[in-house]
Amino acid sequence: MVIGADCRPASFEQYWVWAGRFMPLHKKFHMIGVASICWAIWRSRKQYVLMEKKNRSLTEIVCLASSFISYWAGLQKAEDKLELEVGAEALKETALLFHPLETPHDRVLGIFLE
Repeated sequence: MVIGADCRPASFEQYWVWAGRFMPLHKKFHMIGVASICWAIWRSRKQYVLMEKKNRSLTEIVCLASSFISYWAGLQKAEDKLELEVGAEALKETALLFHPLETPHDRVLGIFLE
């Protein structure tokens, strides 16, 4: 993985441990990561409920989260902006590496994919 992680968190509690272990120098960005994923899931769910628009893959949600991080980077100090933009791009590139491996059985909350 991009930051040398060999595992993925499966809960918020695990996320905080994971983020502290693999990104100890970027604690100020941990909440931005959580917020971007939550916002992307909420937005995807809203589009499904209101417009019956289903995501084709989980990659769409991760790329949406990446775009939120990039956008929010513009609200940060110059040095933080650059770090967030680099991180958002790394997140997107990593998600795209795994995209061909996803199947219709991959689900988030059981409602996103056909």
